[in-house]
Amino acid sequence: MSSQPNQSLIDGIRCLQYLVSSDKAVGCRELARQMGMNSTRVNRLLMTMASIGLTTQDEHRRYLPGPGIHALAAQAIRGSSLFAQALPQLERHAPRDIVVALGVLWEDQVIYIWHSEPGERINASQALAGFRMLPAWQSVIGVSLLAAESDEALRPRFSEEQWLQIAPLLARKRAEGYLIWHRDDGEISMAQPIDHNRAALAFAKIWQDDEAHLAQRLQQLQSLAQTVFTPR
Repeated sequence: MSSQPNQSLIDGIRCLQYLVSSDKAVGCRELARQMGMNSTRVNRLLMTMASIGLTTQDEHRRYLPGPGIHALAAQAIRGSSLFAQALPQLERHAPRDIVVALGVLWEDQVIYIWHSEPGERINASQALAGFRMLPAWQSVIGVSLLAAESDEALRPRFSEEQWLQIAPLLARKRAEGYLIWHRDDGEISMAQPIDHNRAALAFAKIWQDDEAHLAQRLQQLQSLAQTVFTPR
């Protein structure tokens, strides 16, 4: 048996992940551009997945997730120990006056398992529906998880402008074990990796920047992170 990865399977999974992360129906060429793949191959993969209900097309022949995605989503949630462990703890303990997010890194993008705006905790379905996929270099969760990799591995994947932004943040995360990000508009966000850097918990939309308040918020974040992920 060959030990080589099955590239068709890899491409199909990537294609489905990009499709379900889109906020709207996507044309085959646009999806291929996002993935850096040949549009004919992407179209073949989407049509194959349509045959088992994972994708479908609208009246303009753009692609959308199909009905089979609901079964896949339910099975994935059931199979995720992190999701099962984190959800009740976030509902019970996460602060309601700031953004609280739990995310993972995939292909230098952050996928949110939980994302709630201030005051939204009364509607858990909104937090569970998550947030759009976000480039890792723009996200405190993304940068905190990227820091587990070396600069040599990371540098070729980002533009010069992006690297100038994240390089000092990566160094700070590696030195301190957590990341506090003071953004240009005055917003402060912070992240703490959990589950051996496979996910990270974050607070955002913090506007009070005095040291005592930030120390209190950091303690709150780290306590919640420990509650959300306690190795079993």
